[in-house]
Amino acid sequence: MELPRSRAALPEVIWLEEAPSTNQSLRELRAARPDAPHGTAIATATQTAGRGRLGREWATPSGTALAVSFLIRDVSIEGTAGALGVGWLPLLAGSAVAAAVRVELPGARVAVKWPNDVHVFDLGQDSAERGGIGRKICGILCELLPGFVDGAGDAIVGAGVNLLISRDALPTERATSLAAEGAPGAVAATVDDPAGAELLDRVLAAAGTELLRLARLAQTDADAARARVIADSATLGAHVRAHLPGGEVVQGLARALAADGSLIVEREEREPLTVSAGDVEHLR
Repeated sequence: MELPRSRAALPEVIWLEEAPSTNQSLRELRAARPDAPHGTAIATATQTAGRGRLGREWATPSGTALAVSFLIRDVSIEGTAGALGVGWLPLLAGSAVAAAVRVELPGARVAVKWPNDVHVFDLGQDSAERGGIGRKICGILCELLPGFVDGAGDAIVGAGVNLLISRDALPTERATSLAAEGAPGAVAATVDDPAGAELLDRVLAAAGTELLRLARLAQTDADAARARVIADSATLGAHVRAHLPGGEVVQGLARALAADGSLIVEREEREPLTVSAGDVEHLR
């Protein structure tokens, strides 16, 4: 695929007609080419063994979604007074994809569900400003690469964006795509059609450009990067149910983000709980 916008916007774009996993392909590329530039992207519309957070399978009909992985250099694990740590990377990536999706869905409410999903929300629902039950259009998986030195190293940001999946082909009623949401540019059946290829190229270029900008901002102006994440969050201010790794389930108000990007849940008559891992669902 030619991808003129993406190739003009990003340092290097590698298109694969098919790949088991773009994260794995990028991991192998970085091992073979340790000097691969910051922002290198590997993308496909046919991913055969994709996975999401907690090892879950991520599968879409061939040619209807964008699977892409970006190489992000010099990420700080813990963060410093002026830079955000790696725990913020999925949230920053979510903000980047949300911005790209908004371009294709003018006027839609697109926001990030903690920690790594991008959802489209109905503007008319009661929780129009925060919370609400959205429809997932993108999932994100970030992975650290071997070789961290002095608390800094490289990471992969993987994203799967549903582009042209028809409503009846979506895996669940809580999933969506640009086509299912009626995006003006999502008129093709697959990315093999010129209009579909143009849509994929626009989304890839926009998301990649914004991700690199936000990754830079996270290292140079932590306050500004943090403010962007908060502004794009659908979870902060929402009543949530958190399913923790040990099996415990807690409910409360998603009040704030901790210094490492964890979610602080305020519970009635109990101490606030900091959630660093697990599934969080928004309650109606």
